[in-house]
Amino acid sequence: MARGPFPAALARWRTMPAPRLSRLVLALLLGISSLGLAGCVKPDKAVVALLLASSQATRWTEVDQPVFAQHLEDSCQGCDYVTYNAGRDADKQAEQFRDALDDGADVIVLNAVDGEEASALVEEAGEVPVIAYDRFVEGADHFVSADPAVIGRMMAQGIVDAVGRRSQVLMVNGATGDDNAAEIREAAMGVFKRHRVKVVAELSPDSWDAASAKQFVLEQKGRIGRVDAVLAANDTQASGVVEALEELEVGARSYPFVTGQDAELTAVRRVVAGEQGLTVYKEITTMAQRAADLAIDLMLDEVPEDTTDYKGVPAVLVEPVVVTRETIARTVVRDGVYSLDDICTDDVMETCEQLALR
Repeated sequence: MARGPFPAALARWRTMPAPRLSRLVLALLLGISSLGLAGCVKPDKAVVALLLASSQATRWTEVDQPVFAQHLEDSCQGCDYVTYNAGRDADKQAEQFRDALDDGADVIVLNAVDGEEASALVEEAGEVPVIAYDRFVEGADHFVSADPAVIGRMMAQGIVDAVGRRSQVLMVNGATGDDNAAEIREAAMGVFKRHRVKVVAELSPDSWDAASAKQFVLEQKGRIGRVDAVLAANDTQASGVVEALEELEVGARSYPFVTGQDAELTAVRRVVAGEQGLTVYKEITTMAQRAADLAIDLMLDEVPEDTTDYKGVPAVLVEPVVVTRETIARTVVRDGVYSLDDICTDDVMETCEQLALR
């Protein structure tokens, strides 16, 4: 993609080490373009494109996108920000990616529908940096997420701690084209193998959706009374698992321990209610802010600090945390993700009081 004078103008300011000063300079450079002074060279505006895979999990539109946009606006006044949502369609995301390039994106933040296809898109981007966001993409310039292997081990160990060794488990894996899903499964299976946990059936769906998870559990009706846990790879899938268990009218004595990931509000409420045993909380706000910071660093041609290597890609990895009934107050509540009023709605108020959350 042809790049205007904007990146070259930024390069002259590389020697300024303080990130805050760099962002101020960026804002000043962008501000010049709005003055319209005769004889002045008008630099291009910086364009940051955020490409989301879907809105399937509520976090994408309720947390990631608004936090990213706000942090970018606060740190880079004058930057142009555009967002796309592929609706779980890899072909549509490829079109959106190319549209972003054609429209002059200086950095693309990519939450990939399909990791393999996204790798090909990274090659198409040429000199335009691509940040893989919460889903690993081989060849990306940077990766922002939590380590999916750590998440997989946390969920599997949570099951072992709750229901014991030599237990029987159903697995609802993440989307087949998602590298994170494969990492979660591999890590979880390692824990299960050490503790002789038997996976009696598993699903590897096309997407991280609730409907396929629900249908899978309904099809396991004959096993439910003997299954100790269901490892659902994220909270959207966990919601489908819980719906199926409700439809099957599974009683408390036979109710399996259910996992999830993302600490969605509805999932935290399910944890309070005892319908879901745990969810893995990633500091999504921090992830979105760090992705915005990385985008600005890359536009300034700066080398981002505090990165680690993940499969050959410089990465910013946040620490995931297991959220259970016992840890809600000191995790998602303490960090300001949700208030107790958000969590303790009328249908779980009595349990909240029993847990001393109210």
